Amino acid sequence: MSCHSRFLIKHRSKNIKFFFFSILSGILLGLGWPTYGNPLYLFIAFIPILYAEEHFYSSDSEKKIVLIFFLSFFTFFTWNAISTWWLFYAKRPDGSFSTEAYLTPVTINAFLMSIVFSFYSWIKKHVENRNIGYLFLVCIWISFEKMHLEWEFSWPWLNLGNGFSNHIKWIQWYEYTGILGGTLWIWIVNIGFMNSIIKYQKNKNILSLYKNIFFNIGKIFFLILISNYIYLKCEEKKDVTGTVNVLILQPNINPYHQKYKISTKKLISILIKLIDKKIDKNTTFIIAPETLFPGNGKKIYLKNIGKNNIISIFRNHIKKISPKTVFITGIELFNSSKKKEFSQTSTPIFFRNEILWIDIFNSIIQIETYSDDQIEFHHKSKLVPAVETFPYKKIFFPILGNIFLNFGGSVMEHGKDPHYTIFTHPFLGIKIAPIICYESVFGEYVSQFFKKNAEFMTLITNDGWWGVSQGYKQHLSYACLRAIENRKFIARSANTGVSCFINEKGEIISSIPYGKKGVLSRKIFLNKKKTFYIKYGDYIFKISFFLSIIILLYTITYRLCIKKYILHS
Repeated sequence: MSCHSRFLIKHRSKNIKFFFFSILSGILLGLGWPTYGNPLYLFIAFIPILYAEEHFYSSDSEKKIVLIFFLSFFTFFTWNAISTWWLFYAKRPDGSFSTEAYLTPVTINAFLMSIVFSFYSWIKKHVENRNIGYLFLVCIWISFEKMHLEWEFSWPWLNLGNGFSNHIKWIQWYEYTGILGGTLWIWIVNIGFMNSIIKYQKNKNILSLYKNIFFNIGKIFFLILISNYIYLKCEEKKDVTGTVNVLILQPNINPYHQKYKISTKKLISILIKLIDKKIDKNTTFIIAPETLFPGNGKKIYLKNIGKNNIISIFRNHIKKISPKTVFITGIELFNSSKKKEFSQTSTPIFFRNEILWIDIFNSIIQIETYSDDQIEFHHKSKLVPAVETFPYKKIFFPILGNIFLNFGGSVMEHGKDPHYTIFTHPFLGIKIAPIICYESVFGEYVSQFFKKNAEFMTLITNDGWWGVSQGYKQHLSYACLRAIENRKFIARSANTGVSCFINEKGEIISSIPYGKKGVLSRKIFLNKKKTFYIKYGDYIFKISFFLSIIILLYTITYRLCIKKYILHS
């Protein structure tokens, strides 16, 4: 065998080794993800892919950025595939499982993460300073996570800070940092371990390696100890402005087989029976889940909604038992106009020999007993891409048609609310943050409601789309993060589990299991306290974005100076 052949075999075996390293990183990230995972894995999960990147960074290969991109793609595809496998349970309008509803977000998310990782490697290569490269990696990753919260392809489900949602005693300090603090924590520890390995490879000093490893382990347990201290000091009654009695309803209606087949009359009957089980004169709020009405009836017209028959039935029924109780429920509304400029999301239909422009809303309403026409409502603002909204429709619709919206069994884009609408109890003046489903994943968005003095959060959702899987469990655990960030109670009504009460520490204090019809009653505490996170939001992103720009400009300037020096030499 020639020397050239032996070199090629050795080179290929090394590449195969690093391919397995990339897969290992993805597996470790998956094993660390809630709700079945252990988040300790997240602190070492990036080490294999960072090690592979370090190898190619030090090599002379002209294709190293391409290789790093593909290796990191395998990492992030594996992570996404393991952590969000439950998306496969989403069904098409014909009832078959939607493979594309699983593979599309997994592939796109992995692709975007790989671009971010490759960009970091490119910066490190051209600035020729490993520490600046690592700083850029942390900053650009945090900036990417924030972008994923704000743009139309929004899918922040795997933002790293969410990884601790099932271990709330570790992250009580989220009231100061939000989930981006968790992202920063994970990267600092991973990079610290990676630096320990690099130093050992250079000096072969085993004592120094152990010292650096213990120092990085200390970074983990130091913050856990601080968090536990905050947890013990956090008293529910400390900043209380009052208490309310809340009733949560869980009708347990299958979203695929019953939701759009059950009659409006039967829906009303189911809800009234649940209400009557526990309502009394002390009940302040009754909360029912997302898109509960109208069942198989016509969507409810936003104009003159207060006079709608469904609204009147509940208003009159509750008024007889508890006149000061308000009923909060999810509902599908629509609005119409003859003008094409009505809204960006309106859809034309032919009605009575003319074209009408229709907007459909996934909404939450508050029904009050003292008024026959006063209805407060909030339209869902953070819409699920490819299900409730068509990302960058003007660009992609001519190419793809309605392929995106078919993921969720709907071919009509939803309208959204640009405002932060606060519900107010008409007699007691209590302010409520009305959050709908996917909105609960967006930390800074939710905190805006508490800037307006909301005293607790009602969260309505329908988590039955993915069956008995990690989907509904992860969504529930993410709600606990919002409780910690804002130090507010949450009353969560889920059509198909889990309906529950979550306290200010992020603890689920009572619940109805998945797949069970029931009603939950509890007295909860109110407060108007504004945490550091409510006041300043995702300030970690602002710092990270600023540093990313500085490093990028420095890299460009550095490269120009090097080129200028070479030319003059």
